[in-house]
Amino acid sequence: MLLESQNKNKYLYDPTVKNTQWCHPVLYHIIQLHHRGLDVDQWYGELNDDPIQIEGYGTASKPEIAYYYRKYRLLRENGFFSPPDSGHLLSGRLSPGQIKSSLANTRQATFEVVDYCNLECAYCAYGKFYNINAPRGDRKLNTGTAKTVLNYLLDLLNSPLNQSHHQVFYIGFYGGEPLLNFPFIREVVAYAHQLKPVHNHFRFNMTTNGLLLGKYMDFLVEHDFDLLISLDGDEYSNSYRVFKDGTPAYSEIIKNIDTLAAKYPSYFQTNVNFNAVIHNRNTVPGLHSYFKTRFGKIPSIGELNSSGVAAAMREEFLKTYANIGTTLFQAEDYSLIEKDMFLNLPNTRGMKSFLQQCSGFIFNDYNEVAAAGNKTEAGKPPKQTAQIPTGTCIPFSRKVFITVQGKILPCERIGQQYSLGMADEKKVDLDFEKIADTYNSYFDRLKKQCCSCANWEACLQCIFYLNMDHPQPRCSGLLNDEEFARYLSTQLSYLEKNPQTYFKVMKEVRLV
Repeated sequence: MLLESQNKNKYLYDPTVKNTQWCHPVLYHIIQLHHRGLDVDQWYGELNDDPIQIEGYGTASKPEIAYYYRKYRLLRENGFFSPPDSGHLLSGRLSPGQIKSSLANTRQATFEVVDYCNLECAYCAYGKFYNINAPRGDRKLNTGTAKTVLNYLLDLLNSPLNQSHHQVFYIGFYGGEPLLNFPFIREVVAYAHQLKPVHNHFRFNMTTNGLLLGKYMDFLVEHDFDLLISLDGDEYSNSYRVFKDGTPAYSEIIKNIDTLAAKYPSYFQTNVNFNAVIHNRNTVPGLHSYFKTRFGKIPSIGELNSSGVAAAMREEFLKTYANIGTTLFQAEDYSLIEKDMFLNLPNTRGMKSFLQQCSGFIFNDYNEVAAAGNKTEAGKPPKQTAQIPTGTCIPFSRKVFITVQGKILPCERIGQQYSLGMADEKKVDLDFEKIADTYNSYFDRLKKQCCSCANWEACLQCIFYLNMDHPQPRCSGLLNDEEFARYLSTQLSYLEKNPQTYFKVMKEVRLV
């Protein structure tokens, strides 16, 4: 695929070898001839010694054309320009053993401690905007269930399947508001301290709204919890976060945060971070300024979930919704915000994804490095391993999430109708063969769309954000060649204007 940036620089992207490179105008012209179906070898052989006119470049001499013709031949002999067989390459299947191994190397187990909250936030996933598959009740997760899950995971973590030696394993607490069931947290932490992981060491983390920090901060500090506090900025910015009677919660939350920072300043500096939701009552510059000035912190910022919005609430949702990029690029101090927030910015996330999927410079493991060094037969593409369609994570590769009802999910962002198993006080019921069959059936239903998508090689689409309950689910991320070329051109144009960002990512950031 031939591309042109906003600065009229020319590039070649080849999905078969997963590589993007700058392209001289003469080479670009030769590749254009190839793409048009012309026999380039015959074209070159019939050239006389007269220079030829190259669009956007000028006159090219015969020696110059000869040089770039040899480069074209070199690329062709190393697998470039061979049309990828997406039907074959997207024929990968998940196996039961692969999923079990993924669970043995998972990074975190997160428990939904309660499914209720002491706030009534307007934009909550359980709130008025959304079609709710699993309404909130007054349920608590049983400590016996949590202990059974930890025992089950420990057997896998201590097994030969675990290749993640000396890696931190997080035990997370989530809600609702998890501190509403503090006895559960206290008992699970005490139990975890008794366990003996061979390859991992345990840490604890929690997402909290901060209302009960004043009561339980001593315990959290004692056990070195990593805390993510949900706060949308100053009093007005936070005004969607209210108590059940509609009164603002800001002053109570801030009082607890200030107490924690004053009582345990070192802990606050190292273990506490903030998460904010952007909406029509705040902005990225405002959030950046507030958290940096007030707490010396740079928050992570998320947008409202646009999936599953109830039809009757669509208009009100759109009034509340705000886009991170739109408010960010209007900021007078954009460069300062960009420096501080780096990986949390839309441009950086998009560019990071582009580098990982399309540059040819990123390797997930040593096997990929070795594969990249394999020689190819002249004129043939490099051998590629079949991959599963879409960008869906292998189940449990990042975490395992247990709901208050004992449902087991690959993460908390997925609807509970996609439960992969169950846990109770007596056992964990996970059928790896059934899980593999379920995922593979989803992939089979989407494969035809994936094979027609220009972005199949770099897809990041999670199947669980599509309507997989529908007989014919439709992928919202489907791109044709023109749309994909526009996406690639946007990323390349951004890198041309911000080369320092490229070097920062390549030197300092672990992408996977």
